[in-house]
Order: sequence, then C-alpha cells, then structure tokens
Amino acid sequence: MDSHFLDGHYRILKVLNDGEKGKTYLVEDANLAGSQFIVKQLSPRSSNPQSLTILRSLFASLAASLDKLGQEHDKIQKLIAYFEENEQFYIVQEFISGNPLTEEIIQGQPLREDQVITVLSEILEILVIVHSYGAIHRDIKPANIIRRESDKKLVLVNFGTFNEAITNIGDNIEYMPREQVNGNLKYNSDIYALGMVAIAALRGLPANEISNLRSQKNKLTGEIVWREKNIKVNKKLAKIINRMVRLDYRKRYQYATEVLDDLKKLTNVEQDQQKQDQKKLLLILAGVVGCITLGVGAWQLRLPKPVSDAQQKLYQEGVNKYQAGNYEGAVEDFNQVIKLDPQNALAYNRRGDAYYRLGDYEQAQADSSQAILLNPEDANAYFDRGFAFSELGKYKEAIADYTQAIKLNSKNAYAYYGRGLALAQLKNNKAAMGDFSKAIALKPQSTEAYLQRGILRRRLRQRLEAIQDFDTVIKINPSDARAYYQRGLTQSINQQKYVALKDYTDAININPKYIEAYLNRGDVYSDLGNQVEATEDYNTILKIDPKFIAAYIHRGIHRFSFGNYKGAIEDYTEALKLDTNNVVAYNNRGNAYLELGNKKAANQDYSRAIAINANNALAYYNRGVIRTKQKNKQGAIADFQKAAKLFKQRGEQDSYQDAQREIAILQNNSAPAPTTRPKSNNY
Repeated sequence: MDSHFLDGHYRILKVLNDGEKGKTYLVEDANLAGSQFIVKQLSPRSSNPQSLTILRSLFASLAASLDKLGQEHDKIQKLIAYFEENEQFYIVQEFISGNPLTEEIIQGQPLREDQVITVLSEILEILVIVHSYGAIHRDIKPANIIRRESDKKLVLVNFGTFNEAITNIGDNIEYMPREQVNGNLKYNSDIYALGMVAIAALRGLPANEISNLRSQKNKLTGEIVWREKNIKVNKKLAKIINRMVRLDYRKRYQYATEVLDDLKKLTNVEQDQQKQDQKKLLLILAGVVGCITLGVGAWQLRLPKPVSDAQQKLYQEGVNKYQAGNYEGAVEDFNQVIKLDPQNALAYNRRGDAYYRLGDYEQAQADSSQAILLNPEDANAYFDRGFAFSELGKYKEAIADYTQAIKLNSKNAYAYYGRGLALAQLKNNKAAMGDFSKAIALKPQSTEAYLQRGILRRRLRQRLEAIQDFDTVIKINPSDARAYYQRGLTQSINQQKYVALKDYTDAININPKYIEAYLNRGDVYSDLGNQVEATEDYNTILKIDPKFIAAYIHRGIHRFSFGNYKGAIEDYTEALKLDTNNVVAYNNRGNAYLELGNKKAANQDYSRAIAINANNALAYYNRGVIRTKQKNKQGAIADFQKAAKLFKQRGEQDSYQDAQREIAILQNNSAPAPTTRPKSNNY
C-alpha cells in the first residue's frame, strides 16, 4: 500500500475510511517532502459514459466553488487539487492537525453552556460565508468539526457536496433534517444539524445516541424533546436551540446571521455584567459559618459596607426569611440586593444557599461560582459550591472545592465532613473515614460526622464501632431519629432483631412519618412471624405515601411468606403500575403465580424481568424452574447456566451452587421437578 501513488505523486500513508461512498486516505505529496493531505475517493454509482460526462462537469464546478470558500475563510478546509483516475473521482484537501469535536462530546460529560455557545458562534460565522457563496455544507456533525491544534480554533471540514453529487448517497442521517432526507435541501438544513450538535454537547451524547434522541418527540407537535429534568439550560439558550431544530424548516431560523444575532444578545448581558464588575475596585469579603446540609440556622454575618440603607434592609430581610424557611422570599430579596450592587459577593453566597434549600443545585453552584469570582479567598463559597456539586453527582469537583476551602480555613469542620461524604460516594473509604474523624476532632459535638462515620463503618463491617458512633449521636442529641434508625439497621444485620425493633420504634416515636423506619420494622416483624404488626407497618407507609413502591413490594413479600399469594400478586401489580420496569416486582409476582399453578403467567413475568435487565440472575433461575416443570430440558439448562454465571460474578456462592445442582440433575436425569423453590428478591 505504501508504494502506491495516486495521480502519480500522492503516496498513501494510511486508509482513514473505507465505506460505501468511497475511501479516504492520508497521503504525502512525493513532490513536497513532509507535506500531508487528505484524499477522498468518490465512486460514481453509474459508469455510463453520458453520466460520467455530466459528473465531470459537475465535479469541476463544485471543486471551483469549494476552492473559493477555502481561500475566503481560514476555518474552512482548503481544496488543494482534484482529479479523475480509472473513472474514480478524487479531491485533495488540506490536512488539519487537531482533534474532532467527537473527542470533546463524551458520553455522560456534558459541555458547559459557555463552551456550547462558543462552538455555535464559531461554526455559524463559517456558515455565513459558506451560504453567501450559495453553498451548503450538508454534513455538519461533531466528526466534521476539528479543533485545530495550532490555535485551538474550530475548522469545518468534509463538505457533503461531493458525496451527494457524485455518489448520490447522503451522509449524517443522525443529524440530518427531514427535508434533506427527502431531497429538499435548504440553507437552514445546516442550521438544524448544528443545533443537533449543540444538543449532543449539552447532553453529553455521542453520535450513536442521537438516533434515540431524535425519536423522543412531543406527541402533539412532533418537535424533539431534548431537555431532561436533570439538565439545567439557560431558557434563552434553549429557546435558540429549539428554533434551530424545528421540524418544519419554514419555522426554523432561515439564516446563520439570525442565530448569531440572538446568541450575541444572550452573551451581551453577561459581558455588560463583567464590564460593571471591572469598574468596581472593592470586593466584599465575607464568609458563611454554617453548613447547608447540617441545617445550622445561625450565620455569623459580616455585612459589607452598605451602599444604601435600602440595600442593607433588603439583605437583612433576606437573611431573616432564610432563617424562617421562606427560601423563595429570601431569593427575591437577594435578587434586589444584587441588582443594586452586582459585586455583592455575600448576596450571591446567601442566594446560593437559598437555592440549595429549594433543590436548585445548578443555580446554587452558579451563585457560589460568582461569589468565588468576586472573592477568590472566600473559603465558605468553595464550601457551599462543594455541596452543590455533590448534589449534582460531581463528586470529584466537590472534593476539589472542599480541599480549597480547607486550604483557606483549615479549622472548618464542615469542609472535612463534606469532603468525607464525597469521598465515600467514590468508595475512597479510608480517606472518607479520615475526614469524618478530623471533623469530629475539630467539632466533637458534630452529630452528622458521627452519623456518617457510623454508616461507613457498617459498610466496612465494623459493626461494633458503628454502633458506638450511633450511641454517641444519641448521647449528644437523644431526639435524633436517624441515629436510632441507623443503629436499628446495624443491630438487624447482627441478627439482634428485638433490639432492632426497639430502635426502629424509638425512631418512629420521634418522627411518626419516618417511612424507612416503618419499612424496616415491618420486615423484622415479618421475619419474627408477627403477621399483624408487619402488615400494620406497611399499611401505615402507604397512608403516608400511597406511591411508595417499596412498601408494596415488601408487603407482597410478607404476604407471600404467609401463603397469601393472591394478596402478594395484588401488591406486586400495584408496584408495577407505579414503575413498569421494576424487575423485582416482575420476578416476585412470577413466584406467586407459580405457587398458584399459573405457569404461563409466571413464565411471562420472568421473561419480562430478563427483557428489562439481561443480567437478572434470579429471573433466569426462576425461569429455569418453570422450564423444568414444562419438561423443556435444554431451555432449563440454558437458564440455569446463565443464572450460575451471573451468581458467580456477583459472589453469591450459595445461589451459584443451587444453579449448578439443578444443571447436574437435568444433565443426569430426565428432567425431574426442581429440588429448590424459585428465588425471590428480598428487597
């Protein structure tokens, strides 16, 4: 391959793509030492002489247009040459050293809004030039947007013009709008594709996920539904993107300049704010002494030097409303303070705390970030943002913020506590234990740190030490229901069921709506054979919260254990009404159907559980039991083998041996009835 030359002087170094439309090569020009280019080979579908004559003329015209575009804009891949060889068409293009946008849009790692706006703006500026020359790119997708290594600018490559003209095959089905698929190409077809790129970036979706996204449409309008509850996007930016990807091209932006104008309006607000910030010389230095998650109500306030009496009054009213639990009112007051003084770092800090209480963790993080920007030495702003990051599941970012807070204030027990929580989420148990212990050393009355250290110790099977931590919490605060509940869980694991019952009861007496305490007390009652008491606990939960799925499943398990199979089926069915993909409910309902002799219904439930989760070992095992009863020997063996493999992977040795025993019986005998009962998901 290396010895082969195209057009007599382009030495092939590497085949980059070998597809239906043709091939793409990385080549070196033998006449220009060290120069590398991209060569695309396009294979016409017809070899008819008349068709080839037409294509040659079209090919030359398209090449001339692309050559002009490359000369006009340095962010458009340049055309170097074009030629025909053995009735194959070739274009030689500039090689852009850099990485495609596919390496920035990574699954589960959404880009920030400002990054997405930058991508949109850079590509739209290129499209303005492209469209002004009467050209349409036709193939905008992350793979065709390269971040140039030399200056980190985005470059648009691989125009689809040649592909569709020569091969009559369109590319980019995932990002392509309906009118383009139907052959009715418009200038704003490029705008649609770019809008889909923006959605992919905001969602953290790779190319293979875009097809699934396109199927998520509003039933009434047919428009793509891309904003999920856990995705916080500026409403104005979302509005722009929605208009870019409208299904009907007539309702879409018509020109790239229109999109650019709206994006500039969006960013101008932030730029004006920054200009105002730069005019201020004094930053407000203040700190939060208190822990959002710990519920410490008192703030040690260091008010900034008031610009006006009105500002000071508004600020204090916001603090008062926060302390009274009126978080919406507090946000409104802090909004007014910030409007009067956009550099009031403390107001951003306090408003972030209120947003945190309201569950708006994205906004809480944004406010803490602004407070840090205004005052980089504010340890509590890092601390607050750490908690916001933790709630958003960004534990590494949270740990970095807690660490910075500790650097700025090494005596902040709550920063160690928060970092311990984040470390525990990442399973860094040793470091988490050290942070909880440090928090306790700095603040010996810190019940939260004792509580979390106890939970971690139980996870590490240090149960006696865990109980000691819960005992300490109760000693410090005898009204902490959570400590009784956690101690009850630990005692239950230690098979100290009656002691556990007392702890759960104490937790319920302190908090009569403690659902988890009722649930676990009900389970202990059920294990002890106290049928009435267990049922009462499950019923109480459903009175408090009729949609608490676990209560139906646990009551179903309880009823099953006492032979009330019809009652169990009713409970599992209710759970499935609330969650149609609950594999535990399907598996356990299958067991109840089997006890009533309804093999068909049982088999359907086990199969449904497997369809939802192909790694559900219990469902395979139980379907193996059904197939054994149905004398489907090979099917039963296959299911037991799958179950055995999954049990072994999970380290469930007893269940693995059960499955192996069933396989041995089936292989050595003529499929007798299974020796073990179907298995239930305990909880």
